[in-house]
Amino acid sequence: MRVTSTGLGLLLLGLEMLTVQAATEPHIDPFARHTTRVADHVWLVFNSLTSTQPPFEGNVVVFEQSGVLVVVDAGGCPRSGDNLVGQIRTISSKPVRYLIYTHYHGDHNLGAGAFRRAWPGVTIISTTHTRDSMTGAPMRYIATYDRSNAEMVEHAHKRLQQADLSPSLRRGWQHLADIGDEFVAGYKNLRAYPADMTFDGALMIPDSITPLEVRFLGLANTDGDAIVWAPEQRVVATGDIVVNPVPYAAASFPGEWIKVLAALQALEYKTLVPGHGPVLRDGKYVDKLSAALTEVKRQVSDLVDSRKSLDQVRKDVNLDGLRDAFDDGDDWNRARFGDFFLDPIVGNAYKEVKGEPIVQGSDAG
Repeated sequence: MRVTSTGLGLLLLGLEMLTVQAATEPHIDPFARHTTRVADHVWLVFNSLTSTQPPFEGNVVVFEQSGVLVVVDAGGCPRSGDNLVGQIRTISSKPVRYLIYTHYHGDHNLGAGAFRRAWPGVTIISTTHTRDSMTGAPMRYIATYDRSNAEMVEHAHKRLQQADLSPSLRRGWQHLADIGDEFVAGYKNLRAYPADMTFDGALMIPDSITPLEVRFLGLANTDGDAIVWAPEQRVVATGDIVVNPVPYAAASFPGEWIKVLAALQALEYKTLVPGHGPVLRDGKYVDKLSAALTEVKRQVSDLVDSRKSLDQVRKDVNLDGLRDAFDDGDDWNRARFGDFFLDPIVGNAYKEVKGEPIVQGSDAG
């Protein structure tokens, strides 16, 4: 091909414009955090990516007391923890006195090292069961978490080769491919920081402006979920007992979870901060989640009564109505609802009905 001087000039100009465009396009930092006030003396520090987009970083709630801060959850990796510390310091110069884990899943606590460095006097609190999980087999996955994430990124690149992907599925896989290197690097050299103080029923953190009640309401998303209730502000932080807009299930307890959701509703909160996703200002989503669990329980119980195996139960349940209720018309959310909720919850409901143990594992969510 013969290139004239004019053509060469246009080519170089085009390359220069592409370079400028690439340099000015916003970079997506998958671990970036933002802060918003949700009530008097209460802030949410959140990842702007949705709960169905990796890296699936949990919400963090900051409660301001008279002389100290109390923080709920700590992010899912060292980089996330560092970003959280930076955001919290914009809220107040008061020290973080207590860091409370809602449960053992790493996306809510593997950033705690940054809190230890920033506030050496911090006391970490969790339920006894959460501490047991964080010092036992359920946390062993963190040694290979970066490799697991590398496999997810490789899978995303393969999916993008498919010509028949819907636009929302293509956007979802493209996002994972785009953040791939940072996604993998962020989860290297992880370390768990188990609680210094544990409780089994309730623990009070008194204060004149923002008294707090840390409660275990029962088996739900894990065997040791804690909620943090601020009765003066009527704000509750639930961890993954509630995740919006697509719930996570993992090694959960469907029947008991329904009871815990009823106990949450009985608080008559004004604001519910879920473990992932936007803040809720009423009980409609919690009712929807409870109805979903009830329907799963009903169908699975009927099939187990017919002496069907778990494989047969998985084939025979008809939960398309639940997919429709939670996917918001989005194929990516529909697929994640299957992965994050339906697949594990059917197995957990089967075990619950059969009286088989639901063992806490390495599912991070």
